[in-house]
Amino acid sequence: MPQIKIDAARCAGCLTCELRCSLRLVKAFNTAKAAIEIRRNVQSADEYRISFTDRCDSCGICVRYCSYGALTQEKNGGI
Repeated sequence: MPQIKIDAARCAGCLTCELRCSLRLVKAFNTAKAAIEIRRNVQSADEYRISFTDRCDSCGICVRYCSYGALTQEKNGGI
């Protein structure tokens, strides 16, 4: 299964990845239903923390809609 790589330093906190993920999973824009979570860090080098729930199947929709390059997807050992 392809792995999604995270570069939290590039995340702008726009939540587009969460919205697109929730639309795919539950057919509605609801960040609480997404398999990816974006949270603001307090007093950290990276302004945002990106994590995935157990519902994530590495479909890559979050990668396709990330305008800032914070998410990339490896396929067959390469990016």
